[in-house]
Amino acid sequence: MRGSKLLIFVVALAAYACKTSSVSTTATTKEAYREDLSVLRPDLTDNSFDTTNIDSTKVIGYGPLTGHIKYELDSVNRIIIEQNKAKRFVDGFTIQVYTGSDRDVANDAVRKVNMINPELEPKIRYVQPSYKVKVGQYISRLEAHEIFESLKTEFPLALLIPERIPVNYD
Repeated sequence: MRGSKLLIFVVALAAYACKTSSVSTTATTKEAYREDLSVLRPDLTDNSFDTTNIDSTKVIGYGPLTGHIKYELDSVNRIIIEQNKAKRFVDGFTIQVYTGSDRDVANDAVRKVNMINPELEPKIRYVQPSYKVKVGQYISRLEAHEIFESLKTEFPLALLIPERIPVNYD
């Protein structure tokens, strides 16, 4: 009996604690909130900027407007171009179709690549003690992978390997 009274008291207390509170309203807050923000908006009715006397050659060209953003961007681009011209190599990819110690097999691989696609220009390089036959020099892995897949049927041990590629900017 005593336990049931305690349970009723706890349930009643929990129900009272869950009651929502109401916000009291007064006569001054019933009116809608208003604030004048027009002082923060830009005035677009000002026509003091006259475009009739602007020399378009100075704005568009490389004239005396040294602080113009286009002039600044062009100078940054020239610096980047000069830095890129100083680089003689770029990271790229090549396809190695044969590696081994037999020179005749390397020559056969060159002939087979020429029969498949004569534009690939395979090259034999001897790095003691083995011959390596490499095909192409590609900047993009996607471009190299396309050729790699076409050669993979004839050369199952072919590899797509990263390589430094010489670049001539002239």
